[in-house]
Amino acid sequence: MKDLKAIKLGFGIVLFIMLLSFAAIGVKTVWQEVVFKDYDSHLTQNEYTAAVVDQNANLVFYKSGCPYCQAGKQAVISAAEKSAYPTFYINVESEKGQVLVKKYQVKKAATIVTLRDGKQQLSLYATKDSKGKIKADESAIKEAMK
Repeated sequence: MKDLKAIKLGFGIVLFIMLLSFAAIGVKTVWQEVVFKDYDSHLTQNEYTAAVVDQNANLVFYKSGCPYCQAGKQAVISAAEKSAYPTFYINVESEKGQVLVKKYQVKKAATIVTLRDGKQQLSLYATKDSKGKIKADESAIKEAMK
């Protein structure tokens, strides 16, 4: 009888720990996907350079620690989710990112390169306002992602 109670208690503890783990994973997933969006790790410079480039796409260049990139990040990610074209996130500090920086003549990290029908357009996605505060350039982002 004592052994049966111990088994039930052990099973209950294991079940509780599993439920707690699943809850933590769910909270983390919701946090990452809804609250704190980050650059899509699936479409990076690696996938872009491996793909056939003769297509319409958006290339979002960024650099870790760049205040302009940080200011425009959430607006860019939100616009990219609504864009009809695939969006690739290019880290300018990576080796493959540097190849693309040279190819598209990107001068500043916070840049969107829009590729449409064989033509390219460069746009900065963050700028300083009249008070000197760095902010997302919503109109440039919207125009680039359409």
